[in-house]
Amino acid sequence: MTGRASKLRKGIAIGAGVAVAGLAGILYAPSVLAFPHRAQIGQVTVYSVEPIGPEMTGILARADALTAASPLAAPLGNRAIYLTEGGWRWTLLALPNYSGAFALTRPLSNNIVVNRSASARDEVRNAAEIGNRRTLSGTIAHETTHLLIDRHYGPIGARLLTSRTVEGYCDHVAQESSLSASQAATLRQQGSGAPALRYFEARQQVAQRLAAGASVDQALRD
Repeated sequence: MTGRASKLRKGIAIGAGVAVAGLAGILYAPSVLAFPHRAQIGQVTVYSVEPIGPEMTGILARADALTAASPLAAPLGNRAIYLTEGGWRWTLLALPNYSGAFALTRPLSNNIVVNRSASARDEVRNAAEIGNRRTLSGTIAHETTHLLIDRHYGPIGARLLTSRTVEGYCDHVAQESSLSASQAATLRQQGSGAPALRYFEARQQVAQRLAAGASVDQALRD
């Protein structure tokens, strides 16, 4: 029995290791999920559930123009953007901790994964009741700014920055929030802790710091 139990434990351990390695492979190489459409636009490879139209070139150009205005702007080389339909691909790639997001970047990679996207309308949606829409171009700019922050500070240094400030700066670069000022005011009155409100206020705070003369480094490190 002892020998059998040892073999069973070893088999379980090997199986768990294979499963973890398989999940890591999917998270860092989402193309294995058989996205039906693919397009190469400059140094960006776009994978999509829906057909990729000519408007995608303009969307990426707008995102690049937004991030180019940041003092952190720098060449990022080849990148990949995965446009999901918010279904099982997003559920698998986002995992529970990012499921309510518009998009995410994967640490130590140049991959951007987008939630429920509609490139024809330059739009991304999530499942929130309020503040559930953003532009796709702005969302890509936001996530690209995360990549720029990682490049500027290094993977460890970037993780030492306050998440709220980082998200606020990424929205500042994207020049948009998912909430209007009136929606944000309503949520404040309700005492809401909605993530969209935290992002909205973080963007305001970063913008105020920069307008007061702080550098991007100072704004991000405060």
